[in-house]
This record gives sequence, structure tokens and C-alpha cells, in this order.
Amino acid sequence: MKHLKAKVADLYLKTLYKKIAVDKDKVCELQNKNFQKISSTLYGTKIYNKTGLENLENYKEFSEHFAIREYDDFKPYIEAHVYGGKRILSKSEVKYFGLTSGTSGKDSKKVPYNEDMIASFKKAQKYLASVIKKEVKNLDLLSAKRLSYGSTPTTYEEDGMSFGYISGILTAQTPRSLKKVTYPSVQTLSIENWDKKMNEIFIQTVEQDIQVASGIPTYLISIFEYVLEKTGKKYISEVWPNLETIIYGATTIDQYKDRLNELVGKRLNYFGIYASTEAPIGIGINNAKDEKQLYAFHPELVFTFNDINTFEQCGVEGLKKGKDYFINTTTPNGIINYAMKDIIRIKSVSPLLTFEVLGREGSGINIAAEKTTDEQVLDTVVDLSKRIGTNVNHYFLSPTIKDGKPCYYWTIFSDELSTNSNTKEIELIIDELLCKYNSDYEDCREDNIISSPIVKIAPSNFIKSYFDLYKNKGQFKMKTVFSSKDDFQNFLNKSIPSLQSFLGEHSCQF
Repeated sequence: MKHLKAKVADLYLKTLYKKIAVDKDKVCELQNKNFQKISSTLYGTKIYNKTGLENLENYKEFSEHFAIREYDDFKPYIEAHVYGGKRILSKSEVKYFGLTSGTSGKDSKKVPYNEDMIASFKKAQKYLASVIKKEVKNLDLLSAKRLSYGSTPTTYEEDGMSFGYISGILTAQTPRSLKKVTYPSVQTLSIENWDKKMNEIFIQTVEQDIQVASGIPTYLISIFEYVLEKTGKKYISEVWPNLETIIYGATTIDQYKDRLNELVGKRLNYFGIYASTEAPIGIGINNAKDEKQLYAFHPELVFTFNDINTFEQCGVEGLKKGKDYFINTTTPNGIINYAMKDIIRIKSVSPLLTFEVLGREGSGINIAAEKTTDEQVLDTVVDLSKRIGTNVNHYFLSPTIKDGKPCYYWTIFSDELSTNSNTKEIELIIDELLCKYNSDYEDCREDNIISSPIVKIAPSNFIKSYFDLYKNKGQFKMKTVFSSKDDFQNFLNKSIPSLQSFLGEHSCQF
């Protein structure tokens, strides 16, 4: 029976893979079908009538003429559902309201989840499983024991409605067949005390043959460090020798790969889902072991795009290889043409339509019209680690003034580098790498518009304090880049006041 189940699962995953490993023309066909399906599903709702969706016959018309909308445009409709409204955004019952968990400090957005919406997140996991099945030989995802860390599966109730984080909601709905091989238990993830939770995770996993670990990278790193401390081992591979694969989400993996590989004691396979609370957008289509993660679009949602320079809107048919776009999503919960404000770059259109994630609108740093993106910052940090042969545990980047000119101020966290390290050498390397990745930065440096960067080294205990402060806050993503020195100072005041004191003693005045 087990052999039969494995064979059926194998055929199912191969079918799923064929649905995402397609070229631009095939994705266009899928988009038109998806538009017709979602349009039919939303027929008769208030959002359908109010937005004029009924006047659009096909995906091409929708992608070219339907204006993008932001959260505030949907907020009155969402609030109506919160208080029991019917047929507002969708005809089906709202099961949960997903809460966002960014680091802006603003109140969480509420995203309504009906059955179709929850199913789209679950399907994204299955699509990713189809990629892993193809890329990693001899890994049986049905029987492989896995360490899976997500948000607390506990939801809170208010006015008869349930609220929670999407990773916790999905954890609570793990299929029975996978619960047998997934650790820790849902009950353990519900423990509020961090130390007790870590101890329970250790007890439940240390004797298991863990082959897959999934979660936000910072949490996995914290768990691995805890296991090594408890066991006295040097590498996680001494505890779980068959751990080969990491499944991640909520952030890019590039800055964490070296640290994860270092902790485990070998190079791992990496596969990610590009998702937010609002929608599961992309499925990692390659093994990011030795390269950047590329994504295929979720084949059951609807997408439109805006050119980041002209803001001209288009559908999939208008995408060009090498060009950058803002991405917008339409989902079965009635959130139509929602501006994610994420920026993607099309990497290929054939034989596969793939993209990479560059960052968010307004993210990155820009002090003299050089516009250094999150991706360019991250590439610089990854290459810096390779050049100096030392892992950078985390970093902050903010603007400051040096010799009367703006410059980049880097705070680099590493226990391998001491505060007395040769920061001048590191500053030269960072300057060189930024010039390599951003020609506009290079021009500003050559014209002496921007001064050379300032680097300060700080021990990693500051980052641990930051993580400890917010680790119970949903899918916590640690900040890295600040657009102004005031933003950085306000962040330090709120989150790591001890670091502010440290930098004040060891650096130029902010």
C-alpha cells in the first residue's frame, strides 16, 4: 500500500510541475482562464459591481484597463466582513482574517481568507513539493521527517471572527499523513514562552531523523544554534546527518545561506515560496543551493504588472526579459488588482517564464539619485562575506554625512570580526562591490558626490537582543536597510537602544 501511495504521489507531483514549468505563452493562457474563473466566483458581490469588473470580458482588457488598488481601497469592504457582512468581497464564508506582520510598527492589515484563498496557499506548498521532487533525488516528501517552524497556530476570536498569521493557520491544518512526520507538534508551537518552546522543540526533534527543515531563515538559525548548544556538537549534521534541504519563506535566502551551511556543516538545498499575507505569488522553480532563487508565477491566481519607470500597466503577454515591474495580484477573496508594491525582474520568458524578487517600492537606499536596491545591497553583503572569508550574521545600512557629503553607514554584525578589525579594508571592498553592482553609485563616487562608506563592526549579541524582542510577533522579518538616518535612529531607540550607545561610542555622530 505504501508503495502504491508513493507512486500516486509521484505522478501527482509530476502533473503539478508541468503546470508551473511553462513558458510565457502558456502562462498567458492560464491567466485568461484564471480571470474568467475568479470573475465568475465574484459575480454578484459588492466589489464586483462597484469596481466595474462586470464590464471586462477577458484578461487582456482587465490587465490593461483595471486600475490598481491599495489596502485602504479595500478596507471598508474588509471591515464589513469583520462585522459579519455577506457577499461583500466574496460570496463564500470568511474563515479567518490573516494578519500582516511586517516591521513597520503600523497596525496589522487584515486579509480575509475564505476556503479558496486558504487552498491557494496550500496549493503553493504542493507546487513547491513538485519542484523539490524533481531537483532532489532520493527524498520522499511523504515519509521524510521534517522540522517545521511557523507562527503560533493559535488564533484569537473577536466578534465571532478568527484572526491569525497565515503560517500558523496552515500549520494547524497540516494533513494527518504529514503530521506523523512533522515536528514539533502544533501544541508546542502554541507555547508562548520562548525558552519552553525551544526546549520542547529540542526534545521532540533531537532523536528524529530530520531530513527537511522549513521556516523563516532567522528562526531556523536560532533553533539550530539552540540544538548545538544543548548537544555540545559542532555541526547540526552530527545531530541530523540526513538533513539536506531547507524550505523557506517571508524573505530572500541569500544572506542566510552561509550561516545555515556553516551551522549544519555542509552545503544545503534551498527552495522558497514567494508569498505574503495577501497572496502566495511565486513558487521557487530552481534549487538555490549555488544560485539565486528564481520563481514561477502561482498558476491559479491573476497578475498584472506596472513598468517601474513608466508605470504603464500590462498583463503577462507584455512582460519583457530583463525588465523590472511592480506586481499586482487578484485573489479569490475579492482583493482585485492589489498593488503589492514589490518589484520583480523577469529572468526568462522561454522555455520557462521566471522572475526574481528585487525588493519593495521605497526600499533600498537613495541619497544622491543613485538608487541602490535591496538586491544590490544584498549582493554586496554576500560577496563581502566571500571576500573576507567571514560570515556576516546581519547588517544595517543607513545614510549619514562624512566630510560634508552623504555616504553609506554600515553596521556589520559578526562574532568572527572584532570591533578592532581593519574596517578600512572592509570599507574599500564594500565601495568596490557597490560600484560593481550599481553603475549610478559608481558615477556618484567618481564625481565625488557621495563619500566612501563608513563601516562599524558590532558583536552579534545586539542582533540576538533584537530578535528576542520580536520573535513571538508572527512571521518576524528583521530590518536591514533604512532610507534616512532619522528612521535608523528611531528604530534604534525603539528596538536596540544598547546598540545606539555602542555606536555612539565607536562611531561618528549621527
